[in-house]
Amino acid sequence: MAISTYVSPDDLKTRRESLQSQRRLKAWQGVWRFVAVCGLTGGLVWTMTLPDWVIREPSQVKILGNKLLSQQQIKQMLSVAYPQPIWELPIHQVKEQLKTQPPIDDVYITRRILPTQITITVRERQPIAEASSRGEVGFLDAQGVWIPQKFYQKGVKPVASDALKVMGFEQQYGQHWNKLYTLIMSSPVKIKLIDWRDPSNLILKTELGMVYCGPYGENFPQQLAVLGRMSKLSSRVPKGRIIYIDLSNPESPSVHLTNPPKTDKDKTKAQEKP
Repeated sequence: MAISTYVSPDDLKTRRESLQSQRRLKAWQGVWRFVAVCGLTGGLVWTMTLPDWVIREPSQVKILGNKLLSQQQIKQMLSVAYPQPIWELPIHQVKEQLKTQPPIDDVYITRRILPTQITITVRERQPIAEASSRGEVGFLDAQGVWIPQKFYQKGVKPVASDALKVMGFEQQYGQHWNKLYTLIMSSPVKIKLIDWRDPSNLILKTELGMVYCGPYGENFPQQLAVLGRMSKLSSRVPKGRIIYIDLSNPESPSVHLTNPPKTDKDKTKAQEKP
């Protein structure tokens, strides 16, 4: 059995008026929200253009993390036009531009409103060897990045005085450097210098003397292993007689020596000959 509910015309009218009032209220709320958002946005934009929020000079650029480079050097690397609103500063562009500089490995940049400044935190590359390239002196880091000496101020010593030295370094050698350097540092025979000027013959200056390796290749670890087994060579052969050690074929190493010095007995025999 169906049950019907009677609604009087007055009730319907009241409900319609209530719904209309709710709709008008929601509409006004939407308008006020829009006005408030526009006001806040406009106020924010206006505030950002205030003179106090402008980078006017290099003194408003703070540098952190630098050890070998001075703050002034890093600021000179920046391609920033002054004055410039802090929010218009091309942070990503500045970061990428700094990372193209050989002494800098990574960069992190933040903005600060009070006081108005930008903070640039750098991670420098740590040189581990002296290296000459095409007649110019510089340094190498562990990844094989060559850093010209001109980036470091006079008096700054990026590497120790007894650090490994490299002659004739070329950019294409960078891909081999990390592995080569690791092997060099783990060698039982101390290696003081790498001469890469002739790609067909990598030369090592060691505590035993000069070592010829031929072109650098996959057999380099084996060559160093053979050199390690020859570490007692100087106890059997005077170091002054060793011209060079040839490890171009590690399966058949050879030592090239000078002629032995003549003894007094040999000199006497030579004088007795008619």
